[in-house]
Amino acid sequence: LGSGDGRTVITAAKRGARAHGIEYNADMVELARQAAEAEGVAGKASFARADLFKSDFSKATVITMFLLPSINVKLRPQILALTPGTRVVSNSFTMGEWTADETVTLTENCSSWCTAHLWIVPARVEGRWKLPQGELVLKQQFQMVSGTLRTGGKAVRLESGRVRGEEIVFSAGGVEYKGRVNGKRIDGDNWRAVRS
Repeated sequence: LGSGDGRTVITAAKRGARAHGIEYNADMVELARQAAEAEGVAGKASFARADLFKSDFSKATVITMFLLPSINVKLRPQILALTPGTRVVSNSFTMGEWTADETVTLTENCSSWCTAHLWIVPARVEGRWKLPQGELVLKQQFQMVSGTLRTGGKAVRLESGRVRGEEIVFSAGGVEYKGRVNGKRIDGDNWRAVRS
């Protein structure tokens, strides 16, 4: 998104990926197409002059962005609606209060735009879940999860709750719970929950 002269798209295509760039500036789109042709990856690297907010990138498994923070924040709802596990990398700029899962900064041989932020689109888990032994109530803010686990009439607050793609992990009452979100189910090693 914001593919500019196409260098990221072309690099991905050279590494075997099918890559598509979306750019609003028509001159940059043409420059990128010419560069892809010159690099011999025109069959794997495509470019479109389009409005990011009207574009469908729902089939992407990896998204790269070099956009201003205000645009990143406006795109956030579209990005959060993507398939859980979709990786999103932004060159230098953040997405507001949605903190990155990882941030890396090059310190050698880099003079500008040296920081990359990675987000993994989290599964949507907020709500009530039934367990054989009780109820799990989850609140979610991006990849962070809080809430309560109620078993035997006693409610315990969740700690260290996090969703990374389809994986969920949290602690409750000194026990760590790990599971995989699968639509209306969460399947763990020795526990299971169904959305109620």
